[in-house]
Amino acid sequence: MAWFLLFCAVLLLPRGGKGGEVTLEAFADMLKATHPAFSRERLVPVILATEQEAMQGVSDWNLSGSLGFSREEPTLATMGPERTDALSFRVGVTKRLWSTGGELSVINSLTRSVSGMGPSLLFSYPKRFYEHSLEVQYTHPLLRNRSGRQTRLAYFLKRFDVDAARIEAEERLEEFLADAMLRYLDWVYLEEQHRRVRERLDLSSRELERMQRKFDAYLVDSTDVLRASDAVSSWKQNLGLVSSNLEAIKRELGVLVQDPGLVFREPGFDLYRIPSLPPIDDARKALADVRVFKVLQLRQGQLGVSGAGLRNASKPDLSIVGAVAVKDGGEAFAGAFNAGKTDAALGLQLQVPLENTVAKSDRGKHRLEQLRLGYEIEEIRLSFESSLASLHEQLWQLRSVLRLNREQIASAKLRTSEEVALYETGRGDLTFVIMSRDNEEAARLTYAENAVRYQKLWIRYLELLDRL
Repeated sequence: MAWFLLFCAVLLLPRGGKGGEVTLEAFADMLKATHPAFSRERLVPVILATEQEAMQGVSDWNLSGSLGFSREEPTLATMGPERTDALSFRVGVTKRLWSTGGELSVINSLTRSVSGMGPSLLFSYPKRFYEHSLEVQYTHPLLRNRSGRQTRLAYFLKRFDVDAARIEAEERLEEFLADAMLRYLDWVYLEEQHRRVRERLDLSSRELERMQRKFDAYLVDSTDVLRASDAVSSWKQNLGLVSSNLEAIKRELGVLVQDPGLVFREPGFDLYRIPSLPPIDDARKALADVRVFKVLQLRQGQLGVSGAGLRNASKPDLSIVGAVAVKDGGEAFAGAFNAGKTDAALGLQLQVPLENTVAKSDRGKHRLEQLRLGYEIEEIRLSFESSLASLHEQLWQLRSVLRLNREQIASAKLRTSEEVALYETGRGDLTFVIMSRDNEEAARLTYAENAVRYQKLWIRYLELLDRL
């Protein structure tokens, strides 16, 4: 029975097992693999790419058809039919050519007409007549939309949106990842704080036991026992608060990465390993390649393409039109399909807007958008450079502060040793020993706080340079 219970306990043990470490890299990988934000953001450029593909539908074949009946009676019927009933059927396909911008049409029509004739000795007119024709027509632009520029314009502009969306999705995901990493560092700090407070509580508990034994041996007063007891009570309260915060953040991160077993694990991160800080000039050079400026460069390119499209759209619409048709007709249905006659036509079409108010307004708006984008690029560049300078200076100053923290810990440790030695020889007071140990612990916690502050600033530094 005992072996069965042990086997069940192993099966129910959360992933990772108790005591397993979670490095910052492993935490980031878990987040990327499980959090829906990453899947959602990756779909944004895919959706836009699908919309771009749909824009090629402008060159799809379009089928049209019509079926009609008509009856005509002339006002004055001297030589022609008194009445004509016509049944017509027309079907055709049209396609705009992607590479040229021209339009190709193929139309097939069939007409059956029945005429009612009055008595006539001079003229004969067929009572029933069938007519069939097959026509091919092509319109080719010579100025506006030459080479299909306007036809493909929306497609080319959408390509910039797709690329920008992909980069912006990466930027949002990096921001999300950076925020999650900061919460991971909070977990690291709370684990360190919890360890420090627990060690201090253990030391205070041993000190209380020692004071109690000395009091029982009539070596110290009850005041020392009360002081030691107060210290234990204070550190128990501190441990309870820290434990509450620690469990809360572990559960929060466990939900974030969808791993309930995270509450049984510990962070594998060296809080006091300080990354080296590169020179500020190297970091400024790296700013030119960050994603935000890549998006702005894409927007500049998009404005350039749209400007060319506006200039092309303002040109006169000059097109050459050619058409050829084969046709025939007869009193018999089969005779209409002999294709014995041919029609052909060739001509030019010209349409010139006299005022072109819309085109002038669009070009003016386009120039203003280019000017605004230039100011936006300069504004963002200054913002990034100021943020970089601030982060670099804070990191540089914190390195000095951390060095001073280490010196303070060494000094507090030496002070504690001296106070303990004085108290053991009867020349000191337990109050000073407790105060000295508290000061030493406070110095260690300050060192941990400044270390996690440096690590958080370093995460923001890497995020600014797109290095996460």
